[in-house]
Amino acid sequence: MTTHPPEPPAPHPGRQDAAEHEPGEGTRLLVVHQPIVDLRNGDAVAVEGLVRGRRGAERLSPAQLFADAAACGSTAVLRLDEACLRHVAASAGGLPAGATLFVNVEPPTLAALSRRALAEVAAVVPAGVQVVVEVTERDLLQHPAQLLAGVRRVRELGWAVALDDVGAEPAALALMPFLRPEVIKLDLALVRARPSLDVAAVVNAVQAEAQRCGALVLAEGIETAEHLRRALSMGARLGQGWHFAHPGPPPQRWGAPLRLPPAPVVPSPAETVFEVLNRRVPAQPTAPDLLAALTRQVERQAMLLDETAVVLACFQDADSLTTATLRRYEALASVCSLTAVLGPGVVPEPAPGVHGTALHEDDPMSRQWVVTVVSPHFAAALAARDVTAPAAGAGPPGPAGGRPMEYVLSYERDQVVEAARLLMSRVQPPTGSTAAPGTAEVAGPPPGPGSAARQREGERPTLLGVPAERLPALLTRAIATASNGIVIADATAPDQPLVYVNAAFEELTGYSAEECLGRNCRFLQGPGTDPVQVRVIARRLLAGRGVRTTLLNHRRDGSTFWNEVTVSPVHDAEGRLTHFIGNQADVSDRVEREARTVHLAHHDVLTGLPNRAHLLDHLELELRRSARSGSGVAVVFIDLDGFKAVNDRFGHAAGDQALIHAAGRLRSVVRSGDLLGRLAGDEFLLVLTGLRAADVSSVRQVVQHLHDAVRVPVELPGGDVTLRASIGFALSPEDGLDATGLIDAADARMYRHKNVG
Repeated sequence: MTTHPPEPPAPHPGRQDAAEHEPGEGTRLLVVHQPIVDLRNGDAVAVEGLVRGRRGAERLSPAQLFADAAACGSTAVLRLDEACLRHVAASAGGLPAGATLFVNVEPPTLAALSRRALAEVAAVVPAGVQVVVEVTERDLLQHPAQLLAGVRRVRELGWAVALDDVGAEPAALALMPFLRPEVIKLDLALVRARPSLDVAAVVNAVQAEAQRCGALVLAEGIETAEHLRRALSMGARLGQGWHFAHPGPPPQRWGAPLRLPPAPVVPSPAETVFEVLNRRVPAQPTAPDLLAALTRQVERQAMLLDETAVVLACFQDADSLTTATLRRYEALASVCSLTAVLGPGVVPEPAPGVHGTALHEDDPMSRQWVVTVVSPHFAAALAARDVTAPAAGAGPPGPAGGRPMEYVLSYERDQVVEAARLLMSRVQPPTGSTAAPGTAEVAGPPPGPGSAARQREGERPTLLGVPAERLPALLTRAIATASNGIVIADATAPDQPLVYVNAAFEELTGYSAEECLGRNCRFLQGPGTDPVQVRVIARRLLAGRGVRTTLLNHRRDGSTFWNEVTVSPVHDAEGRLTHFIGNQADVSDRVEREARTVHLAHHDVLTGLPNRAHLLDHLELELRRSARSGSGVAVVFIDLDGFKAVNDRFGHAAGDQALIHAAGRLRSVVRSGDLLGRLAGDEFLLVLTGLRAADVSSVRQVVQHLHDAVRVPVELPGGDVTLRASIGFALSPEDGLDATGLIDAADARMYRHKNVG
């Protein structure tokens, strides 16, 4: 049972606003309720039951409760979590009919609770109170089969399911399609984090699932109006947090009862994945060599996904798990949340990070060849079987097998998820592994100079595994003297170590060949290297594909350079991937020129301020935003007075210095979020946003700050000059609705002030 930090003020011991229970051993559990509101109107539509502890006069946080239990072993933790579930269920007696009660359950507890235990808990919940069981993201993938069974037992009671803390770990996104929750709870970190690609990926996945199954999106941890705005922008309809109420007694006023989507329809039972897919997809005859190629293609598609993907495969015989196959699934495990292999004779961990499950020979799945891939935006399933029973002593399907088979291939999501769920219901928890699934290093820190992976000192460099002296002299000279850096990596060895670097690569990076050989090329990466690009490169290489990209890399002395990298796969005569050849070139000058060109397209060369085109684009955008939000936008037109006299007296070079000084002074008083730019000559424009309607006083205050800033004397080679400015402003919508109209109105007002002055 989990709760939400930080800890609220404890209710007064004498108040009868929460249910108290005695779990034994001197510790009492107190149940409080945090309202869950409809974000459209702020009405309370549900509560979440949260547990607090008390030992005598001492208050115990949830972390202390479970830390004490953990000290006694995992069984004690399960007992405590079950006790919390029972206490929260009992607290439902204080809720009105039609209310909805959310209760947290850890996945191991849900997996361990029997139907009888759940029925006992359900018996204390009053009729008319709707229960939603929240499954937290922790350990979701450790007991997948038991978790699915626990969710099934919960739904048999008529209870709904919520997936909690979505976005905190990839596992929650990976399990969404399998659990089909009625409520998806966004982790509090999402509404508090600044927008990023990672946040967008979570929101996209949640929206996709919510649209498919009708799940309600609930944002937790809302404490401010800004949190609320972000929650709404992420598609949340429900919310909870201190912005609405602290945990305590149930709310006195309730809105309309919460209407949850209907529970997912349970498909008719099927024994095998082939049967599931064959309901809609006709079977096709195939030969084992084509089947092997089709399987690798589905695996390759999975390799290009991310850590929200689940890959489940089944083989007819453990002998089918060749070294090459195990390497592919080890690579899949390094990028996916869960990678599992099932089949007769399969060991618990056939490859690092891969869940292995041995199937009994009587299991109908033991006679099928299956691979399924499920992610938030992709689903595929392939299943094959023998057309006739294989003769005694026949080998497993493969290029050398030759026995007739038939297959079905589907990309229809619901069908694929049903097939994958059938496999997941058989996956057993790992009995021990060196690393959790998905944690194998892809782009982590490089091994140090003393790493055992380094080529031993004195070992002669080779090219594609052949000593250099045995290669044609022209080929070795061409590669060695090429102007671009050329490296060769062994694709068959763990971590793809470099086996060759040429002299240009040594000069480009500052590393000697001895410092490079035996290491993965990632040692060139550093703090400025884009991790998203790195992950994409790693996945393409794991899939055996080529890459062309430009990365910010680091030389041995710490300096950076933009590296245009082209990596090509090399295959042997039988089509097996053996090496990667990388061609690298320093394109820093080109990248900097391109960046400079982009900057100059939107900025003034002299002052560095945004130019006229940038100002107009920005103003149009802010006007569209203000039309939706109702906030005000103002433009302030600034014209430096008598600037021609400065040029005539001191020269144009000094005049440029005066302009630069004026731009810097004006910029120093501009609010964050507003935009100052140079229109032309000695004319500047300031765009003010987020104003209240007709907020003339705020604009006048800004104008006064601008006047004061410009009046500071400028030191020029021929003497000091004190500048003045004529300033006019216009507000939308009073003075205009488009950019041109506002600027013209501000310009006219500025000239009126100048003439009056």
